[in-house]
Amino acid sequence: MNENDLREAMRSTLVATPEPPPMDSATALTAGRRAARRRMTLAGAGAATVLATLGIAAAGPGLNLLPGDHTTPWAAPASEPAIPLPTDTKPSWPIDGDGRPQQDATARSGLRYEQGKRVLNGILAVVPDGYVTPTGNAGDGIPLQDHQAAVEGDGSWGYLASAAVAKDKGTGRLLVEVHTKDNKLAKEPCALAREFWGLGGTCERTTVAKATVGVVVTPGTDRRLDQWAAYRYPDGTVVFVAQSRSATNFESGLKPLDELPLTVPQLAALATDDRFHLQ
Repeated sequence: MNENDLREAMRSTLVATPEPPPMDSATALTAGRRAARRRMTLAGAGAATVLATLGIAAAGPGLNLLPGDHTTPWAAPASEPAIPLPTDTKPSWPIDGDGRPQQDATARSGLRYEQGKRVLNGILAVVPDGYVTPTGNAGDGIPLQDHQAAVEGDGSWGYLASAAVAKDKGTGRLLVEVHTKDNKLAKEPCALAREFWGLGGTCERTTVAKATVGVVVTPGTDRRLDQWAAYRYPDGTVVFVAQSRSATNFESGLKPLDELPLTVPQLAALATDDRFHLQ
């Protein structure tokens, strides 16, 4: 997996499933292609294994992610005649920082891009004492620090950043994903936490000041991440903060950390940290 594959995986996790589009062929086809592309990306990124880097969701918010022939994911089965594709199916993307429409869901400049960078800077600012934050790429080509901003199917925005953290020859990661206030994610803290990337897991409600945070302390069968916290602000903004003993879930060549960088209370507190409360 190269950096472009990783960015595509990150983008897919940030794009929530859109509501059913109007029943005209162009819109329906565009929605189908987006959904198929999400499934294809997750296969390539290792759905059973996220996303990657420092640090992140897929089935819903925390986003995620089956083998097969995905060369033409929108085509009919071989046993059925293919439906002719309309030519006016190009989606309409937001304006990027250069004043022109984005190439796809990902912002590559401008305010939204800078918000994604801000999430990464926020992570780097809260790395615990005793840890360092390596840069460059892991042995599998995945960046040890990365960030992204992408528009979601419901019109809200998702910001995802990940950073490797190293100590005593071990390297893990911290990851933050933010969804702006118009998102359609779950409202109950633990339902929200279990929805992240569709990972499920054992969740505990934790109180931080007057805020109630859902924290998955033990993952389910999907072990891409070790622990994560989820918090919905009163205005609807959602923040996920995750940690893992491993820097990536691929062939990174990096030894995992002996222990997680953050305690459960620290993880929950970061989910309510105002530096990640973005619009």
